[in-house]
Amino acid sequence: MCEPKAATISERKPLRGHSSEDTYQPNLQLALGTLSFTVCFAAWGLISAFAPRFREAFHLTATQTAFLIAVPVLLGALLRIATGMLADRFGGRAVFALLMVVVAAPAYIVSTVSNYRMLLYAALFLGMAGSSFAVGTGFVSRWFPRERQGGVLGIYGLGNIGQSATVFLGPVLAVAVGWQNIFRGVAVLLVIWGIAFFLFARNSPKTVRPSSLGAMLQLLSRERLSWVLSLFYFLTFGGFVAFSIYLPVLLKDQFGLKPSDAGFRTAGFVVLATLARPLGGRLADKIGGARVLQVVFLGIIPLALLMAWTSMLPFTVGALGCAFLLGNGNGAVFKLVPEHFPKQVGTVTGLVGAMGGLGGFFPPLLLGFFRDHLHVIWPSFALLAFFSAALWRTNAVVFLAQPQAMELTVLASFTRTADRIRAGITATFFTGLLVAAIVIGSRNLQNFDAALVTYTFATVFATWGVVYHYRVWLDKPPTRVYWERGWQLFRKEGMFRGIARLMRLATIHLAAQTFIRRRSVLRWWMHQLLFWGCILAVLITFPLVFGWISFQTLPTDQETYVVLVYGFPALTFRLHTLFAELLFHGLDIAAILVLGGIGLALWRRFRDRGAQAVQSFALDFLPLILLFAISVTGLALTVSQNWLRGEFYGFLAILHAITVIAALLYLPFGKFFHIFQRPAQLGVKFYQAAGEAGDPAACKRCGKRFASRMHIDDLNRVLPQVGFDYHLRESQFTWQEFCPVCKRKSLSLALMHLREEARG
Repeated sequence: MCEPKAATISERKPLRGHSSEDTYQPNLQLALGTLSFTVCFAAWGLISAFAPRFREAFHLTATQTAFLIAVPVLLGALLRIATGMLADRFGGRAVFALLMVVVAAPAYIVSTVSNYRMLLYAALFLGMAGSSFAVGTGFVSRWFPRERQGGVLGIYGLGNIGQSATVFLGPVLAVAVGWQNIFRGVAVLLVIWGIAFFLFARNSPKTVRPSSLGAMLQLLSRERLSWVLSLFYFLTFGGFVAFSIYLPVLLKDQFGLKPSDAGFRTAGFVVLATLARPLGGRLADKIGGARVLQVVFLGIIPLALLMAWTSMLPFTVGALGCAFLLGNGNGAVFKLVPEHFPKQVGTVTGLVGAMGGLGGFFPPLLLGFFRDHLHVIWPSFALLAFFSAALWRTNAVVFLAQPQAMELTVLASFTRTADRIRAGITATFFTGLLVAAIVIGSRNLQNFDAALVTYTFATVFATWGVVYHYRVWLDKPPTRVYWERGWQLFRKEGMFRGIARLMRLATIHLAAQTFIRRRSVLRWWMHQLLFWGCILAVLITFPLVFGWISFQTLPTDQETYVVLVYGFPALTFRLHTLFAELLFHGLDIAAILVLGGIGLALWRRFRDRGAQAVQSFALDFLPLILLFAISVTGLALTVSQNWLRGEFYGFLAILHAITVIAALLYLPFGKFFHIFQRPAQLGVKFYQAAGEAGDPAACKRCGKRFASRMHIDDLNRVLPQVGFDYHLRESQFTWQEFCPVCKRKSLSLALMHLREEARG
């Protein structure tokens, strides 16, 4: 009798009355795998934890110290491919237990070394502990269904905290028991826990038929997606490893911190990144790993540049921000691995993990090289920002396009939820970018006026609301088509010609607003006064509020002021000159312009019957009231200061602040939001020009041109997305393929037929 062909994935059926799932619960195996990963990573972090001590004991340079720190990462990275393959073939239980017992030997040997070369050899083999991740990923993931693997692998990634414990607690405990006993104690712990894991752990009943070594290598050479995921993990996990192992040395050398303080800060970095990993996996389960990675790669760019700053505050903000994003990215990457390679999780995880480990090997070497030879470290962070930008684009092209296309076929409620999540993430990113710009531009808040902090908070809130609203608006199908087509046509026209046309359109439609002048000269003057008055006020107010522009008097001449832009001297001017008067009264000039525009607007609204028929309080009068209140209270402050000797100045300042904050809070929700929508109109002009120069759309009834082919094709694509289907019965055409004249004729004929049928 012929036996049935074995399936790739098969399940062993337990004996009746004894369920394997009941005996060895998936949650128990997840806990055992996570604890084992924690122990291995504690051993993996020993060298970096005591790197400052080794540097002093063996008189190492920055490059030698960086190489010592990177060596364990190298072997741990390269072995991940082999251990992933072994886990696929023999099961994670045996491989994990054997790995911990073997790693105990180099951990013990480190405590006996007497020179730098012996330390390098021991550190190299201690790096085998880093390969544990590939083993545990395959071991844990097979216990859970596919839809939960992102969150589960994120929880498993919490084992990274073992390295944090070593970096923070190792130097502290070494004071009491000696650093040699720390290494010996970890060696004993590895042996004990390796035996315990082998006794209590069980492989999943869902087994994967192991592939041959040739087949595994063929998979890695054939599947390009596996290498793309490897690059993603090269940044996310490699960045995490590089920072976690090199931060103690970097903080000590760059900022002069004590080893205990540097260890505490490094532990905070590792803990934050570790706790963010399950969040990234959970978000990947909800919205997809590609979307999470898109935010991660985009957010790392400004944060990496913050770390290039030679001050502790921006460096700390950048480091902690990177920790949070890198942790989320780690969880998101391993959501994509089981999705695209369900039958080769261990093998692909080994490759991806190896690249992640290599990502932790090179940055410390670069940092050490730049510090020894150039005496700066900022080029390393600039390279990080550039690499993150490249991966952001790669993810958009390779992975993100597929989920966005699938959204068009799912429920509208899911699409709306995805749009809100994307909008919230985008708004948070740009708001964080603004906060970072405030900190940096004000020279770590040295030039920041604390009396203006309420304006700053209101601006930050308004920024979040405006970006959120703008992103939601852009995600609407018609707006998205104009937006994407506009940039597509801009790139097609060429950089220089595109910029030239964009500047010309901006001059005509934004600055001069000639389209309003064609309607009414009165309305044009009204818009010009309001537009330039508000622009002038914004250009003066926000740089002052953020501390980007400040004024100082010369120590040798109290009548001469120095204008500082981002802390750098830009120009000097004398008091009691025309330039000084215009500069100090710029906001008063802006207020007069705005009041003139408000006067013309009210004149039109009270006299134009067409405007009266459609006007409303919320959309037409409330914005004018807010602008009027801001302008009048601002002028009142000048009057009080110059002619009333400061009488009522405190009350007027509070009243002015209330009006400004109210306008800022109103900005994302009311009529003012069209200020941010208006520049997108330039893309529509590109669209119209391209349509006129492109292929025509001929009416299917009369054959005459009535629109551009691009416009009709975009209409046929967008209308079904918003719930309208205009396909004609028994025809491949849609209602949009007919010109307006033929549409009216068709409707008239249809109406005549209905009347004839009604008459019988």
